[in-house]
Amino acid sequence: KQRATAPTQNRRAEVAKELLDHCELARKRIARGLVELEDPLVLEAFRIANRTMGAAARQRTAQLKGWSPDQVGAPMWRPFQLAFVLMNLRGIAKPTDPERHVLDLLFFPTGGGKTEAYLGLAAFTLALRRLRDPSVTSSGVSVLMRYTLRLLTLDQLGRAATLICALEIERQKDVEKLGKWPFEIGLWVGRKATPNRMGKKGDNDRNSARSRTIAFQNDSKYKPAPIPIENCPWCGTKFEATSFRLVPTTDQPNDLRITCANEDCAFTRDNPLPIVAVDEPLYRRLPCFIIATVDKFASLPWLSTPGKLFGKVERFDGGGFYGPGDGAGGSKLQRPLLPPDLIIQDELHLISGPLGTMVGLYETAIEALCRREVAGKTVLPKI
Repeated sequence: KQRATAPTQNRRAEVAKELLDHCELARKRIARGLVELEDPLVLEAFRIANRTMGAAARQRTAQLKGWSPDQVGAPMWRPFQLAFVLMNLRGIAKPTDPERHVLDLLFFPTGGGKTEAYLGLAAFTLALRRLRDPSVTSSGVSVLMRYTLRLLTLDQLGRAATLICALEIERQKDVEKLGKWPFEIGLWVGRKATPNRMGKKGDNDRNSARSRTIAFQNDSKYKPAPIPIENCPWCGTKFEATSFRLVPTTDQPNDLRITCANEDCAFTRDNPLPIVAVDEPLYRRLPCFIIATVDKFASLPWLSTPGKLFGKVERFDGGGFYGPGDGAGGSKLQRPLLPPDLIIQDELHLISGPLGTMVGLYETAIEALCRREVAGKTVLPKI
């Protein structure tokens, strides 16, 4: 219809043709995305993505309005959100397809719904990887979400965590289909937001997870929680001193478990929240969804452990995955873990000037670490 009414003379005609050609390209990609849904596994992943995004939206709306989730009506996609997910299905479902190399930009006003659009694609990516291979070799980082140097907001972090909770509930309902390894979200950000080390008794490290947790447990009214989330992302209950537990012992912990104080929540008692917020256990657990700030990639040339986030591991046990520098132990993996499938760079406009130059240098290293060969073709993450 717009072609029929578009200007036909001078510069306006050129601009109209260029814009309509871009629209036609997007229309064809959406159509190809719909064709992908003829594959039963792709369709199942798409259904899981919709189901979990719907569950997450109900939980968050219920928290805001003070309702129970079953009182919330069926959430709906905005047209651009659904179009964005469909446009990108082929690039995720077929890693060797030329669409994999297209960088897609979501350019919408604040509050327009960009976060839900890319979280929907992330949910599809995570579900498809597990459906195609429910074994432990489908574990590892699948979605890498990066922010600029400024700290991400609690709301953005909370929305991503709620989605991962929904996916983990889905997995627990059907372990045969989605695998035994949990869906987890990892926070890989600066020391001011999350601890880098677990710490141990006598190390006098005020920034360790142990020190922060003990301080919060002793004075939860005035001391901050050890991680930058104040409420349970699933039910909204405020974290209490008992919500954070150092395991296996307080003196020599190797992990920080987070549980909801609400006994009616799905993530309480023996079913902790799927959140990994300390660097040391994060390098071992390799959560499927990682939220990072770009400055963390500066550690790549100096430390061996961040390389594990790109699938560079060779052994595993119930506690996590291990590389050549992690000592002995664990069962040998049949093959290395896959590198990330999807990279989301939020607030791209803030990467400018000297920061953009530095991030660009690390981008070449990240690309090299993510590179793999499939049927004689180079595969990189979808960006």
